[in-house]
Amino acid sequence: MRPAARVPSEELLARWAPLAPVEPGAAVRVHHSADVFALWQAWEEEAGSRQGVPYWAVPWPAAIAFSRLLAADPARVRGRVVLEIGCGGAAAAIAASRAGAARVIANDTDPAALHVARLNAAANGVALEFDDRDQAATGLDESAAVILVADLFYERGPAARMIEQLRRAAGRGVEVLVADAGRPFAPHTGVTLLATEEVAVNDDLEGTSQRIVRLLRLLGPS
Repeated sequence: MRPAARVPSEELLARWAPLAPVEPGAAVRVHHSADVFALWQAWEEEAGSRQGVPYWAVPWPAAIAFSRLLAADPARVRGRVVLEIGCGGAAAAIAASRAGAARVIANDTDPAALHVARLNAAANGVALEFDDRDQAATGLDESAAVILVADLFYERGPAARMIEQLRRAAGRGVEVLVADAGRPFAPHTGVTLLATEEVAVNDDLEGTSQRIVRLLRLLGPS
């Protein structure tokens, strides 16, 4: 059974996950914990119940790679409607808004993640729209011209369903951009490699100090 969802207080975030650049020198700032496990324990103590893993408490390597891409090439999203699937703390969505996207929809099924994403958006002075649906099940938002997917392919079944939906969107002419830091069920065929980025990561979470992130364009059904 999934733990009862409680959002972390701003006081807890200020102590255990203060605002910081997604990486040194970056313009995008998010709530970022140096010790996710200590944060998790403090959050459960505050909530008085078990809570899910606070994936929203760090900028994941794929989101950092998207932030770099959109800062360097804002024309990819400028004036367009952008949807980020599985946004977590919404670093990539914020980067898209800063790059001049007309609208940015930040999607996540975790209410704590969306709560932190709202705080992060406000801290960066950007306006995002928020969506809590499981879009792999309900169908992807058809208003989006660009879809961003960062580090979302951990489980075989959900990854396969999401990739199927994304390929359908690509077949409709949507630009589907995937950033993958070596997750087990990420797409390796039917993609165009745009770039690779080396990103420093949290060794406690990742088991390594650096990840290579592939930036991909997903192609439609063959």
